[in-house]
Amino acid sequence: MINMAQKKYIKHLWENEDKSLREIARITELSFPTVQKYAYQDDWTQEAPIEKDIDPERYPVLGPYLSIIDEWLENDRKEPRKQRHTVRRIFARLQKEHGYGGSYGSVKKYVRKRKRQYQESRSQGFLPIEAPQGHAQVDFGEFKYYDSDGNAYTGHSLTVSFPYSNAAWSQVFPSENQECLLEGLKRIFAYIGGTPIRLRADNMTTAVAHILKDGEREMSEGFARFMLHYRFQADFCNPAAGNEKGNVENKVGYGRRNFLVPVPVIDDFDAFNRQLFQWCDEDLDRDHYKHGISLRQLWSEDQKQLLTLPEHEYRVFRYETVRINNYGCVTVDTNKYSVTPHLAGQMAQLRIYHDTIEIYHDHALLKTYRRSYGRCEEILDWTQYVDLMCKKPGGATHTRFFDQIPKLWREHLRAADKMEKKSALLLLREMVRDGNEALCDDAVAMAHECGRCDADSIRQCYYMISKAERHPHPLKFSADTPTIDYNPTLTAYDGLMGGDGHG
Repeated sequence: MINMAQKKYIKHLWENEDKSLREIARITELSFPTVQKYAYQDDWTQEAPIEKDIDPERYPVLGPYLSIIDEWLENDRKEPRKQRHTVRRIFARLQKEHGYGGSYGSVKKYVRKRKRQYQESRSQGFLPIEAPQGHAQVDFGEFKYYDSDGNAYTGHSLTVSFPYSNAAWSQVFPSENQECLLEGLKRIFAYIGGTPIRLRADNMTTAVAHILKDGEREMSEGFARFMLHYRFQADFCNPAAGNEKGNVENKVGYGRRNFLVPVPVIDDFDAFNRQLFQWCDEDLDRDHYKHGISLRQLWSEDQKQLLTLPEHEYRVFRYETVRINNYGCVTVDTNKYSVTPHLAGQMAQLRIYHDTIEIYHDHALLKTYRRSYGRCEEILDWTQYVDLMCKKPGGATHTRFFDQIPKLWREHLRAADKMEKKSALLLLREMVRDGNEALCDDAVAMAHECGRCDADSIRQCYYMISKAERHPHPLKFSADTPTIDYNPTLTAYDGLMGGDGHG
């Protein structure tokens, strides 16, 4: 908090010495917003002191709910500022979750006292811009989320808004890369049943490769292809001019406050995004802040101007060719994905989607992985290394993927001697080649029930489980078997043996 002498000095430098705001900030070693605040201030009337009394008795209706509000505000201190409760969100939750029947004003008064702070904002004026029907804006916003284990992550919410109707739809992703951008636009366009005529965005690197000297934009190849497919035009803001897409920036914040508070738990992005579409639809039932009619009515006018969707689906992926390293892995965004060590040194082709990675060699699909958004992670598949483990059985238990092998097999391999380990790995390879790695532990468990743990016994148990027994059915004839009247005579044989008497 600066004192009155400092405020007076700022005003003196601004009014009497014609110093710029940045010069004053450098001279006084104060922040630019602070200098701007007191240089521009014209009303120096002393502000009324902040009321400090928060005695529950002063809130006869709200009193029983004060501890709940305090808990929410305390928890907010651990969360990103943009995802903390607003007064309106607190009021809505109290009504819906705890049956609060008091006024909004009481909640507002108490929360303001609790926070003990005033927020002031000053901004330059902006030109009022007309919002044509069928035109949209797009932007990303960050938010915090948890997985089911309580681990915290940073997510990215893609929002497309229509300034004319103030309607908007969002989808969330673990990143802001080009695959997530285009996949989000593709989903939103499909959901609303059309494509905006023009789409305004900032100079995100996923869409703009270079800003040229004349202000023109050289778009990235992926975004340019997407534009051609969906036939919309793109406008890009001037650098550091977020007000040029103020509608979507407000919508990003609105969605974060209303759809992402409390901080959500997300394990399945697809399921959460389906719910998010539903919330966006429900939001259309509120009235427009200016026109006094519902957003849904205005959106119906916006929607009529949309371009029709293309006939063919656009597949959103990035294509790369990479070399397989000596460990049989390819690298994508610092993360390693195993293929097979037999292809070490050869080239692989990758299709990188927002959520999966497909690995090809000689145009044949080798493996599909769920895409990782960590850093320097190893995503290994133990089944791809069984052949190599058979050649080097001694190193099998020391591999980084050993914990992926089924539990009973891990115990069996640890207890086996060198020869038995070799036999066990050969059997394991047979199971993998048959596509029956899911039966590995079942075979070992059956062998143990029979009091045997050698590889041959496990093999017989595996065959019993995997090879279905076949019992042939009796033959069925289409017609009855004909009866033949056959009465042979043996007299000729009797003659050869010396006649009847000899017989």
